[in-house]
Amino acid sequence: MKDLLDAAKNGQLAPVYLLWGEDSAAVKAVVDAVREAVLRPGGVSTGMEAFNHERFDAPYVLAAAEVLNACGQVPMMADRRLVELSNPEDFGKHKRAEELDGEVKALESKRDDAIGALIEYFDDPNPTTVLIITSAGINGTSKLVKAAKKAKGVVERKLAPASEQEAADELLDEAQRRQLPLTRGGAQALVAAVGTSLADLVPALERAVAFAEGASVEREHVEAVVATTREANVFDLTDAVGRGDHVRALEILAHMFRTAEKDPGQAMRLLGMLTWQMRRLCTVAFARDPARALNIKPFAVRKLQQQASRFDERRLRAAYAGLARLDSDLKGGSKLAYESPYVALQRWILDTCGALPGVDPLG
Repeated sequence: MKDLLDAAKNGQLAPVYLLWGEDSAAVKAVVDAVREAVLRPGGVSTGMEAFNHERFDAPYVLAAAEVLNACGQVPMMADRRLVELSNPEDFGKHKRAEELDGEVKALESKRDDAIGALIEYFDDPNPTTVLIITSAGINGTSKLVKAAKKAKGVVERKLAPASEQEAADELLDEAQRRQLPLTRGGAQALVAAVGTSLADLVPALERAVAFAEGASVEREHVEAVVATTREANVFDLTDAVGRGDHVRALEILAHMFRTAEKDPGQAMRLLGMLTWQMRRLCTVAFARDPARALNIKPFAVRKLQQQASRFDERRLRAAYAGLARLDSDLKGGSKLAYESPYVALQRWILDTCGALPGVDPLG
């Protein structure tokens, strides 16, 4: 990931990026860097950012033509324009059924056509547009990924969480580059607390450095100021929700949100981890071969199956659907959720646990 960030910082931009994988924080870091390089080259605002930037979420777009038309436009008083497309595997998913005369096959055909149009664009992209495509739902066998690997003008990258050892080593290297005092024990404690994404680790390290007041960051500094937000607590949270234990779930959420006021991205990262975990629970509950579908060992499947069994099918589907709605709300679909993400996540817990008297969370 570091090479992508450095290239963007130096203005070395590709006409097309395809960023995919489960490390949402890393994807966001690269997108932010590319966005800054395109819209504010050299850190200077042109005043034309709004005219040279368009975003599309594929589930709400029926055809790729809308996206590609945006790619074909001429930049306004700038060298480049930026077009962002997320979730290309779900083109048209949230369009009304009547728009396709209720035909599921028609929707699938539209999706195939949209992916095909994007692949054609890979071969001849507009040199004055940067198209950045992001997805957590595709894999290495996808037509889009295979085509991107072959296309000369496309930067294709899978951004998956590193191992704990790799993450600690990467953080130590980054700390040395930034001249931040950090011991290996401190690095390991940071990874244990917030996970393996460097985009999450660096802000946590900076908080620990400030607390250490010039001393090298050790494990005790990390434990004093860095909230635990990694998968282990997400597993605990979804386990409590599965049991319907809203009190315990809210306690875990409060602990994970301890630094939210100083870290505005906390809500979206937590939502990403919750969605990832709930997707895994749905997979082990409904897939014929969950170990193969998730590419994990059988013992890990059994652990997930044990947690999934705490939900009945209706509540499991409702919990996942609730997170999808919450994702839209936190991105601006709801003023209340956007301004108070912590409250929105509390409401999701109460809804899913059926803890609101007189309210049917599944209705």
